Amino acid sequence: MSPTCTPGPPIFPSSISTSSKHLITTLTATISPTNLHLTTDLTHLTTSFKTRYFRSKTGREASIWVYNRLRSIVRNKGGGGYINASVNLFKHSWIQPSVIARIEGSSNTTIILSSHIDSLNLQLPLFLPAPGANDDASGVAALISIFQIIVSSTNPINFKNTLEFHFYSAEEAGFLGSADVFDNYNKMYRDIHSVLQFDMIGRITPAVAGATDNDNKGGGNGIKRKGEIGIVNDFLDEGFKKYIELIAGEYTDINTVDTFCGYACSDHASAIRYGYPGGLLTSGKLEDVLRGADDYSHTSSDTIDRLDLSLITEFVKFGVAWGVALGTADDIINVDRGLGLEEGKRGYLCDNGYPDGWMGGVRRFSAARAADPLGFGLWILVLLVMLGLARPWEELPIVMKMGRMVRRWVRRGYRVLVRREEPD
Repeated sequence: MSPTCTPGPPIFPSSISTSSKHLITTLTATISPTNLHLTTDLTHLTTSFKTRYFRSKTGREASIWVYNRLRSIVRNKGGGGYINASVNLFKHSWIQPSVIARIEGSSNTTIILSSHIDSLNLQLPLFLPAPGANDDASGVAALISIFQIIVSSTNPINFKNTLEFHFYSAEEAGFLGSADVFDNYNKMYRDIHSVLQFDMIGRITPAVAGATDNDNKGGGNGIKRKGEIGIVNDFLDEGFKKYIELIAGEYTDINTVDTFCGYACSDHASAIRYGYPGGLLTSGKLEDVLRGADDYSHTSSDTIDRLDLSLITEFVKFGVAWGVALGTADDIINVDRGLGLEEGKRGYLCDNGYPDGWMGGVRRFSAARAADPLGFGLWILVLLVMLGLARPWEELPIVMKMGRMVRRWVRRGYRVLVRREEPD
């Protein structure tokens, strides 16, 4: 295990350059739910795979679909032929790989936008449907759109820094996929500027009684509050948060709101574990989700009809602006500081563990508990107890006969054993 460390805070630009502003405005001007592939991608992710559980065949197929979808974007990038983009699978010890798309910059300092591919039905992960529309097909589809918009840009973009788009496997089981990725990056001494996770970004905000369309965002079923970008404050650097607010305020039509998770919460925790700055965005306040009756995470009811496509579109605008602003910034690259480091490398290995202890509290999270071997063991134990109470074998004569034979053998063996142990 690598030593613990106290990495310095990430460096964010104090402002957005004029040239970057022009690029971002051009790229985001025409973004709307109707001219994105959000509906198509979300429909495929939530209906073509019964579950995207990381140990399932369909979970692997979902990752391969994401991989091929991104590769098709790179092959058909139109006027963006000058952009050097690639897509690769990151394999794990389980069946479902993670997917990493990369846009090369002139420096190896890397900005990461991330989401997780896997989904989970809390009751029986391998057998019951888990469409996982909000958790986290919403994040996956948004990142695919962000990648497509940037790669297909007809305007030249001079990327000074490298952009990566991560689609992790096995988040629901305790951030296993992202932990593998960042453990690998840690051992390679990779210089990662920041990691921003998009998780559950499409939840429809509950209706507000007595509200009007002037106060709320209309559309869908009834009047809804205007969606918000939820900034999860747990373990978040203050400069990181301020830059999120800057980008959101400049390039989206919705507000940001502070929220708290209470534990490590998503894959950005793996970045923090290995000394990389990590942040998490979600839709609105997580506290509202936990209190409300409309949380369909980890059930068969987490379906596309419960998503707010206009809200996800705002996250797409944010992601495009984030990637271009940081990708073209020339004042965030870690300088040598006389250490003799190779460009794009950091000078230390690091493993701080998850932010609030063992698995970031994820072992207390019932979804992850059901997804790992311990969860299956508990289900088997429950089944055995139920069988012991019901004793269905008592209704089958042949089973009863075999049971009597076993009992006779046990008694006979016991009597023989006792006689052998009696003193002469």
